[in-house]
Amino acid sequence: MNRKIGLFILVFFCYLIWLYLAIYESSVNDWWTVNEIKERTEDTIGISVSNVKVIVGTVIFIIGGAILYLLIRKRK
Repeated sequence: MNRKIGLFILVFFCYLIWLYLAIYESSVNDWWTVNEIKERTEDTIGISVSNVKVIVGTVIFIIGGAILYLLIRKRK
């Protein structure tokens, strides 16, 4: 039971770190970012968070956590 909780906490904190870095510390040109350009004028650029990219990243972390859980469970 402790391994499951530890794995959940590890994956959850890794997800939160990725989400923070993908929103606040990345540029639009990075492949792992969730930011996208909504509108562009000569003076300003409107950047927002893409919901689709956030959902895809969440699914990737859930699948990765499930695979790690299955690998830990088989080691017993």
